Amino acid sequence: AAHNQKSAYLFLLPSMLILSVFIFVPLAASLLISITDMNIFMKDVSFVGLKNFTRLFADRRVGNATFNSLYFTLLEVPLQIGLALLLTMCLAKNNRYCKLLRSVYYLPFVCSMTAIGIVWSMLLDPNMGLIAYWLKQAGFQTVSFLKNPDLAMPTVIAVTAWKGFGYTLTLLAAAVLNISQSLYEAAEMDGAGGLQKFVHITVPGISSTFFVLLLLQVSNLLALGIDQYLAFYNSMVADKILVLDLHVYRLGLITQDYSYATAVGIFKSLISILLLFSVNGLSKRLRGESLV
Repeated sequence: AAHNQKSAYLFLLPSMLILSVFIFVPLAASLLISITDMNIFMKDVSFVGLKNFTRLFADRRVGNATFNSLYFTLLEVPLQIGLALLLTMCLAKNNRYCKLLRSVYYLPFVCSMTAIGIVWSMLLDPNMGLIAYWLKQAGFQTVSFLKNPDLAMPTVIAVTAWKGFGYTLTLLAAAVLNISQSLYEAAEMDGAGGLQKFVHITVPGISSTFFVLLLLQVSNLLALGIDQYLAFYNSMVADKILVLDLHVYRLGLITQDYSYATAVGIFKSLISILLLFSVNGLSKRLRGESLV
């Protein structure tokens, strides 16, 4: 038994070393930096305790960025999963046409968000964009989606959902295709319609995949980089699309307020953890079991 335990620890050692170097050590360093005052070169260090954390609670820009981050996440996740679920019902077949469309919808997911942001910025340009041209042809006025404070964040949400729904669609379609066709045949013999088959067969059959995807999407969005925000950023909508990641970037690298930026980053991580626990709690209530 002791020999087996030593072997198990040896197999775990590489993973523990990687986790220590890239997760545990940076986390400990971040906590240390957040309770000190230092510049970006880690010089002139002085202990300040919780001053950086009390400062962020009084910072209006942190409050605005927190609201925008939650607004983005809570709208983008349902939009992306809902769009993928809708298309799954149309494309969950093994013929060539459905396979081709699933592959086409997956392509934006593997493309760079920076490149996609630039392309969409051109498409949405009110003067030379294709969307503006279509609106003119339909008799509507052109809309400056990325310079209108009321439309900027919904536009970023829509583009992000468009980019990522192909991944969600692929996994949901795989889950639907794994459901036994005999269940649908039996339901048809009992006189069940399309909606009844979807509610009583499809939904229970993909529920595990659905809730795992929900957790993954929330965690991925909260860990997103700032590519799309920088691609769409302009002075007219600066406050409307300012999210925590972008605010941390600006604090750390532009204003070089290193310790405060670290404290805001930890604050963002705590929000992420709370949101993930909330989503997991919801999934347990709906399914009666734990996913993590």
